[in-house]
Amino acid sequence: MHMRPTVAIASSADMALGALAAPLDSTLTTEQVRAVVWHALDLDQSARNLRAIVRPGAWVVIKPNIVTSRSNRQSAYWHEGREHKGQNTDLRVVKALVEYLIARTQPRRITIAEGGAEWAKLGEADTDPAATEDGWTVRWPEYDGLSYSDLIADWAKSRPGLVDVVDLNYSERRFLPVPDPGGTGIGALQRRGAKTRPADRYGRDSYIARTGELRPGYDVPVAVLDCDVFISVPAIKTHLISATSLAIKNYVGISAPLGQAGRMRNSKGDLHRGDIVRGFVDMLAYRPADYSVIEGFWGTEGNGPQWGDDVQHNIVLASADPVAADTIGSLIMGYNPEDLTYLRLAATKRLGEMRPELIEVVGRPWREVARPYPLGRGRSGNAYAGRGVRDWLVEFHGADGLRRAEFASEDRFVDLTLLSESSGASTACCYSEVDCDAPTDVEAWFGSEGPGQVLVNGDLIATAGVTDGHHLGEARARVRLRSDRNRLEVRTERTGDAFGFTLLLCGQPGCLPIGCHYVGVDVLLERAIAAGDPVSVSTASR
Repeated sequence: MHMRPTVAIASSADMALGALAAPLDSTLTTEQVRAVVWHALDLDQSARNLRAIVRPGAWVVIKPNIVTSRSNRQSAYWHEGREHKGQNTDLRVVKALVEYLIARTQPRRITIAEGGAEWAKLGEADTDPAATEDGWTVRWPEYDGLSYSDLIADWAKSRPGLVDVVDLNYSERRFLPVPDPGGTGIGALQRRGAKTRPADRYGRDSYIARTGELRPGYDVPVAVLDCDVFISVPAIKTHLISATSLAIKNYVGISAPLGQAGRMRNSKGDLHRGDIVRGFVDMLAYRPADYSVIEGFWGTEGNGPQWGDDVQHNIVLASADPVAADTIGSLIMGYNPEDLTYLRLAATKRLGEMRPELIEVVGRPWREVARPYPLGRGRSGNAYAGRGVRDWLVEFHGADGLRRAEFASEDRFVDLTLLSESSGASTACCYSEVDCDAPTDVEAWFGSEGPGQVLVNGDLIATAGVTDGHHLGEARARVRLRSDRNRLEVRTERTGDAFGFTLLLCGQPGCLPIGCHYVGVDVLLERAIAAGDPVSVSTASR
């Protein structure tokens, strides 16, 4: 029997906090932060709550996000001369979590582990000799003046040797092929050397399918592989490529440091030079978090994760399922999980549950603490674009007559040249559907390599690709999607070797509205067969 994962949500405004309760946008004391964290952990009464999974004598590794450090004046922490306190995990949350583990469980060892991207551990070969502080020793005013080194020293007074720090940039690693814990038959996802299409015409990180080589594996920290319980503790942030940066994106920190690209096969820089969302899902597969604690006391919106604006939200999500945790966290931030590639990939590999209807939320309903986290446009000016409509039933028309195929595109650009049946085709009609929980207004973004049209529920709404080929969102049209099923139809022509299109349905720029659902190829086929037509395109397009 499939057990529904649980996600607990606590906030500073919860009545259960009594006199410590405060508005969601207020500045909190360390005592208030501790109360919210403990409340979230106590709300989880599932069989996989934190108290149940940390057995006596366990080695627990806590992975916060310390991507940058105020000790480095050239880091993104000081971007535009301002302190960006929402970039990193609030140290008060880590303190509260360790205190909870000590009070409620009996661990043998608690390790705080991270590999920073914009700072190096003092005393190492690549450390600035003029540096006097690093991410472990620096004190953070926004986090009550705490530092990790001070906390370790304080805990050592009462529990000597129980809590320590491991810097993952310098710790022992083990090279292994990407595992398949869900038994899906899917190994590595990220390709080294994959070719990208021009961002100004196709959007951010549009990778040409089947280019490059799948990674043979990754160098993974032994601490992550061998610990008994691994806990991901990120801050809530936006991300210009993945949209949301939560428990799963936090895995980028376990990759090797930038300076070791020649020695390690998955340095942080190397990971960013490929399709990064596939890279951090690969890393998740090695050790799906046994537990996740997502905090929003300080977070980031806009040009996240490292150039955005600070946000105070004062919520905590706790779950034994990292995919479920990120799914609910993304909904809270205003993003439809179905439009987030990394969640689709993680769910496809059976690393967790991304269907909200199959996730049990306890504590505050997610809608009660929801807050929009808008995305920015990045330093290059190219805005985020979601997955888009990728699953299609296709009719090709050419010298060889009519051919039919189904196509689940790896990229938001639906490249029809990848279908062998299209080799002699001059035109195509593609059919898909989107379901909505209620009538929903969207903006359709359409781009086509050759002349193309898009119809919604039989009505022609936009034409593109007539002049100089594909441009993401070249044609934009407002349309109201009806409740339940909506038919999407794209007619497009080949132009030389180019053959394909992109279609996004956006509530906010680039993002599918919450409450709308993509329909996969399998369901499209089932519906078409039930309707008595294997493709079920409209009469006008035949």
